[in-house]
Amino acid sequence: MTTPLLVILILAVAGVAVALGVALVSMARVRRLTRRVMIQETALLSLRGALSAVCSSEMATDQRQAEVERRLRQVAEKQELLLLRDPEQGPYQHAMRLATQGASREELMKTCALTRGEADLLLALHGKQKDEG
Repeated sequence: MTTPLLVILILAVAGVAVALGVALVSMARVRRLTRRVMIQETALLSLRGALSAVCSSEMATDQRQAEVERRLRQVAEKQELLLLRDPEQGPYQHAMRLATQGASREELMKTCALTRGEADLLLALHGKQKDEG
């Protein structure tokens, strides 16, 4: 072989070797990047699931808060009505009527949601006397 041809052949083999080395390095880098992309996709899916759970929880909390606010408005309205109502028409009026009809302490406590002391007082003031009868 002639010397210039040998030099070209050596240069060609060296070029192929360099190209092969670059290709191998590039393939290794592509594999590493592919693994990183897969890891990040998995993390992204996990974050989407967590975000979905947070959104669902927030919606449930908003619904509970709306329900509590609705109930609070109802209680406030009832309280306003009770404040405006004539005290003569209150629950004690009904309890006095029951006491005069001979209701027991337990009946007054259960029916009118009175305490033992309230029921005893109403019976003492308005109950049927034992010696009347």
